[in-house]
Amino acid sequence: MKIILKKLLPSIIAFILILSWAAPVFADETSNQVWPSAPEVDTRSVFISAIDNDLIFLEKDADTKRYPASTTKILTCLLALENCSLDETVVFSERALDLEEAATTIKSEVGEEMSLKDCLYGLMLASGNDCAMAIAEHVGGSIEGFADMMNAKAAELGCTNSHFVNPSGLFDENHYTTARDMSLIAKAAYKNSTFIDLISTFTYSMGPTNKHDKRKFSNWNLCIDPDSDAFTPDVIGGKTGYLDEAGRCLVTFAKKNNMPIVIVQFWGDYTGIFMEAKNLVNFIYSHFGMHNISLEESRFSYVSPQAKLELDPSGRILTINNMALENYDSDIRFAEDMSEEEKEAALKGSEKKLFATIDYSYADHELGSINIYQNDALTSRKASFINVYTISPLYVIIFVLIVIILLMIVSPSKKKKRRTTAPTQKRK
Repeated sequence: MKIILKKLLPSIIAFILILSWAAPVFADETSNQVWPSAPEVDTRSVFISAIDNDLIFLEKDADTKRYPASTTKILTCLLALENCSLDETVVFSERALDLEEAATTIKSEVGEEMSLKDCLYGLMLASGNDCAMAIAEHVGGSIEGFADMMNAKAAELGCTNSHFVNPSGLFDENHYTTARDMSLIAKAAYKNSTFIDLISTFTYSMGPTNKHDKRKFSNWNLCIDPDSDAFTPDVIGGKTGYLDEAGRCLVTFAKKNNMPIVIVQFWGDYTGIFMEAKNLVNFIYSHFGMHNISLEESRFSYVSPQAKLELDPSGRILTINNMALENYDSDIRFAEDMSEEEKEAALKGSEKKLFATIDYSYADHELGSINIYQNDALTSRKASFINVYTISPLYVIIFVLIVIILLMIVSPSKKKKRRTTAPTQKRK
């Protein structure tokens, strides 16, 4: 057996080496790091992200330029809220009413006066294009002036593939954005409490004006309609849109367990997009959550007991429901190795002294970061971060095989014992 093993030894070693080389690939393919699978979506462009940070749940053709239709009015509303007060009087001009025949309006009249508040409800609930034009003239002095404000604001928010030419979203080949860019605009709007009041309202009754009797506006968003199959209580509101050139568009804001999200859908089915939004909202909140893990993180250790460091007690990361913290990948970046821009982004205005930042990820998805702060009594500049690694069963098998083969080769062979005494002679 030993001779056979010696002859086969080169082949065995080659096999083990190949197996060892393939082990990481095999381990990755069979890893438990599997990102939860989202429901199928027919909408052409989709982008789902957390509002409080840059975490992304799902993206599909998120950087393809699309016509945003009436979701444009989110930016129009944001600019109006940032530059005017709700009690200002808006006057409808002839140009504000110079719209294509099929454009949706609140049936305003030339010279009609109404408060900006009423205009904004007409804009966001009834999707009145006449309201959009009147607001643009009121805020920007002209449609062109307001378009310049829209593009400046989009650039300020980090949009890189957007260009706006009107406040309504009516078709123009030079009026476009992307699902990713629209999410940046939507996040900025979400931070305005008045904007939230507007989009979460299902019906609004408006008083009479100098030209018109009382009006009542109804929200077209089926996700907040209690009588609709698409209704879900986690949805705060949003903005609908439709053009022949853009399909159905929808921006949805939702919040549950202190984790607000925004879903941008461009070019979807006219009515099916609402059920799709509902399914996506339910998917996010059934699989993910934002949690404070500062008390759970035990892999960070101090080299010196005098080093007074602490994990940010308010820091939260995205977590997958029912998954232990040790299953996430983590890495540490020390402040002394970070650029000023990186440190400023990590501190987000805090005056605490940054020592390091722990970055978390899972299945190639970023989960967020937790800061480690230092105080003036810090005497050590070193710390360590201990990652917990799992040994692949394949490596264990390879190790056991090598040990067995080595034992069989080096173990002594059993030989037939020789006689140590002479054979007895018979007497003659």
